[in-house]
Amino acid sequence: MIIRLAVLAAAALFVAGSADATERYFPPKTGGDSWSDFPRAPYSKHLVAMDEPSLWTTDMRTETYRILWLRSFDAPMVFRLTVTADGTAILVTKKTDGEGSYEPGKMVVSKWTTIDREETQELLKALKLINFWYLPTLLPNFTDGYDGAHWIVEAKKGREYHVIDRWRDDRDPITDWALLVMKKSGENLKPIY
Repeated sequence: MIIRLAVLAAAALFVAGSADATERYFPPKTGGDSWSDFPRAPYSKHLVAMDEPSLWTTDMRTETYRILWLRSFDAPMVFRLTVTADGTAILVTKKTDGEGSYEPGKMVVSKWTTIDREETQELLKALKLINFWYLPTLLPNFTDGYDGAHWIVEAKKGREYHVIDRWRDDRDPITDWALLVMKKSGENLKPIY
């Protein structure tokens, strides 16, 4: 009987932990966006595999942007840009050996790059020009294709949090901005889709 209770307790913790991972990374809903359609669980498993912190739940005092790039048949990648007090930024780049539409795999790249003040300010200015904080999480006609890439861009600045999910075919300015950041990593990004 004691063993059976222990097994049930362990199973309950596992289920709670799984739900926790999804909720830990992305809020259950946000403003007027169609957040219920946002596929939080598949994205969360990639962030867990890359040992990424939650931007949404963390009490960060820094300005941080994260790009989760999930290509159907290529390695998942994360690019996390954190603006420092002196106006420079640290770009953390991580990559696994999995596939974006399937399992995350194991981490094969984990590195950081310093972005100078001028380049950092250019990136922030470009983000402001596209009105990042006012872009919808999902586009009204959002469709998830079979072969392609999801570009998930998150931001945390003070108490503000925002997330955007784009399918590459959406041709949204946020994917162009994300590519600017990703190129700063020095990683081979091909194929880009």
